[in-house]
Amino acid sequence: MKPFVFALTVTVSSLVSTMAVACEKPAAQPEIPDAATVVTAQMVKANNDVKAYVKAVQDYVGCAGLSRADEKKELDALQKFAEDFNVVVRAYKARSAG
Repeated sequence: MKPFVFALTVTVSSLVSTMAVACEKPAAQPEIPDAATVVTAQMVKANNDVKAYVKAVQDYVGCAGLSRADEKKELDALQKFAEDFNVVVRAYKARSAG
């Protein structure tokens, strides 16, 4: 019985620590490149970084148990960041097309 209790304790504690790590706020927003000088490889990397950041923030907001006001603040900041990136994407596409 003791080995079972020990194994159960280890399993539960590792799950709890994993959940705590999974619910941390992402460290920093990825850098948005300059639309006037960015090249394709940089845009691809920035796009991947932005998508990963957006997902990480959404996951954080979903599990952090924030108040509605704090959740709205986080999501508004995320939307502003995404809009800023989309401005760069549109400018890059316009520059690349012409």
